[in-house]
Order: sequence, then structure tokens, then C-alpha cells
Amino acid sequence: MELEKSPYRIKLVDAEQYTLNSVDNIEVYDIEYFQDNRYRPTSKHGIRIFENGQEIRSAIVCETGGATGIHIDSVQIIDNVLYLCCCDSIYSLTIPNLDLNWNKRIDPATCFGIYTYKGDFIVHGELQITRIDMNGLQKWTFGARDIFVTQDGTDSFKIKEDKIYLRDWAGFDYVLDENGKEINE
Repeated sequence: MELEKSPYRIKLVDAEQYTLNSVDNIEVYDIEYFQDNRYRPTSKHGIRIFENGQEIRSAIVCETGGATGIHIDSVQIIDNVLYLCCCDSIYSLTIPNLDLNWNKRIDPATCFGIYTYKGDFIVHGELQITRIDMNGLQKWTFGARDIFVTQDGTDSFKIKEDKIYLRDWAGFDYVLDENGKEINE
């Protein structure tokens, strides 16, 4: 996936074949981010920053937990900061240097997507929905009867105006307000 943040082009890839600390990798990254060396990473997301067609910086973000992939909802760019879902965590990296601002475990299992919401973010996790600020500080979480994925592939998460619409695996629907409180519609 490629994104533009003038004057930069940002390329994000699932780097499944990458081996941490190996000199035999076909793809090489300037920086490796991996917090827990006791385990093998479940997901590995490569990031490359280009300016005027030339690569100027690269990093690979690796995590354990529920596997994630690169897609349009797994990343946000605000000002000169890239926010990326990787397994159960969110990473905040500067653009263009890809320096780590912070990384936080947001969901006990997997972070499917990160969405802007009233100056903050809403993270669609497998087990919970979480509102965090731009520094990764949790404002609230909401959990339900089951995971926030549907059996039939229909939308399990949607933000419309100031409300958050959810459906869990068991088919129960929820509507949350901006404070993470369930409301009736």
C-alpha cells in the first residue's frame, strides 16, 4: 500500500519473509522495532519513506499477538506522524525519520483498525473498542458478549457522525456515544 504525505511517499508492506537480526534478508530496513525477543513475531510490517523518488528511511515493525495485515484502516497519518496497527499494538512513528514516539498494547488480541475521531482515535480491536488520544493514552474501552467480527463478513464496526456502531460474532448490535457508553437508538 502506498500513501502520500507531501513531500513524501510512504510504502507499507506485509514483510512475512523478513527474519529479525539476519544478514540474509532480501529486503533490508534501517530500523527494527520488536519489543519482545522471547517470541517470534506474528506480524511484520515494513515501512519505506521516499522523497523525490529516493528512499530516505525504512523501518520494520514486528509484534506478537493476533496477526494483522496492511490495509487502508490499519494506518493513519496525522501531521508528520504515522500511526500503525501491528498485532495487538499501535505504533506512533515520526515522518520521515520513523523514530518511535510510542507503542502501546491496545487490545488483548488484535487491533484491526485505527480511525480518527474528535481529535483522538478509535481502535477497532478483536475483543474491545478503545478510544485513545494522540499520545496513546486510553480514554475508555468497551467490551461485549463476543468478539467484534461477524460470522457472515458483514460490517462489525462503523463510525457514523458521532456514534460508533458495532456488531459482535453472536450477532448482537451496539451503539456507543463519544464516551464509550452504550446508547439506545
